[in-house]
Amino acid sequence: MYTWLPIGSTADLGKLAGEIGHEYDPTRVAQRLMGGLSPAVKGVLIERQYIDKDYRSTYYNYYAKKGQTYRTDCVRLHFFDSTVSFDATAQKFLWPDARLDDHYFGYMVLRPTGIATIGRSVLSPDVREGLRAGAPIITSRHKVHVLGYRLAVEGFPSMDQHIDISVCAHAACWSILRHYSERYSNYREYLTHDITMMAHAFNPGGLVPSRGLDVSHAEHVFQEAGTFPMIVTRKSPRDVLFYRQLLAYVESGFPLFAAMHKWSHAVAVVGCEWKTALARGSTKLRYAWDLVESLIVVDDNSLPYRSVPMVGTAQYSSRHIDAFIVALPEKVFYPADAVNGLTPWLFALGPLLGLQPERDTVARYFMTTGSALRRFMRNRESEFDPNLMREVMTLPFAQFVWIIELSSAADWAAGQISARAVLDATASLRDPKPFWLFHSRSRALIFDRRSVGVASSGVRAISLSGMSATALTRWDQNLRPTQRK
Repeated sequence: MYTWLPIGSTADLGKLAGEIGHEYDPTRVAQRLMGGLSPAVKGVLIERQYIDKDYRSTYYNYYAKKGQTYRTDCVRLHFFDSTVSFDATAQKFLWPDARLDDHYFGYMVLRPTGIATIGRSVLSPDVREGLRAGAPIITSRHKVHVLGYRLAVEGFPSMDQHIDISVCAHAACWSILRHYSERYSNYREYLTHDITMMAHAFNPGGLVPSRGLDVSHAEHVFQEAGTFPMIVTRKSPRDVLFYRQLLAYVESGFPLFAAMHKWSHAVAVVGCEWKTALARGSTKLRYAWDLVESLIVVDDNSLPYRSVPMVGTAQYSSRHIDAFIVALPEKVFYPADAVNGLTPWLFALGPLLGLQPERDTVARYFMTTGSALRRFMRNRESEFDPNLMREVMTLPFAQFVWIIELSSAADWAAGQISARAVLDATASLRDPKPFWLFHSRSRALIFDRRSVGVASSGVRAISLSGMSATALTRWDQNLRPTQRK
């Protein structure tokens, strides 16, 4: 039932073809792994007769009804580093320390469908070949049970489309909702067949789903799952606001359903890679999107965490994304485009806070929770004036807040900021000042949002001391940085 395959080089992954039945298409699977896994993977445990709930959901509702006979069990592959070996006699792992998790890179389920056999998988971005170290990725912690061991891997779920019962859009919806169910306790788990059914108001049978899924169908899936989906469409190829919003939601920790109509394709956007250097000599305010080199996507045509540059590639680039869906929680009323429109207005308060000129500033905005903001500042308490800490700990934040960080060119290069604004994500679009707080290194403005209609008298200014020479850390905690293995 279990076979250990040692990997001296990535070419050894080709030996999977001799270990797994043809119904799992091991040759194509091996080619995909050889082209996408780093040399850090030194051992693969092959687990046969694995019962996969996602495959079973499609088997009972589709494959069992076909004339051709399909197996009911799957194969699962587990990936390990060089420190792990396997005792076949005792059926146990051998490793040098107390934490097997530290040496585990995730798993991949293979379905016995003959084609498009890669099913539910969670791989660590740390072993994705071609992904730059430090690239921030949306991940969640996935638990794995094998041979009596309880393992865990940080990653984003992925699978191939079934082709005959689902397409790329179904796979992207499934990946995002499976991430939500693992990351947040208030979202339930949806299986592959559930996604197929949720896309339509009626039972589509076997043929309709394989003919495609448009953005409105995907929106219906997310609505049925209990989220509040918002569709954002690109107005033109040079619509920078579209891409600024895209990045803001990804940096907020929301994976995006992204559509590319030119290619009739959909992917999940889960991260980005930053440019290694910031061009100097700007004459206007720059935004974080201007510093993105590529987006990281989960594409069912490749291993997860594919790096997609702004331009180029024979298949597609990030510029081909022309619509996306962000599946928001209920208590978010102030969207990213409103935050973008408000950002330049912050410089009207520049004289009060001692901000650097717009032309020397990079603006970055993202959503988080009030509790996460307090935790972030508490963990870096030495960076802040005690008076500012007291204000933040006692402000009656809503559950969700927008953060706007302003950095000089030197700050950005050092991973620091010079000012931070906190906005109410539950504010109305007509709210002229949806602020909780705006501070620099020398001064802070505190906004009173406890009463409706508070005028300028509801703003208090406090002077800050001891922060002029302190490094104010840029908040990069929503996403997990890739640690190349």
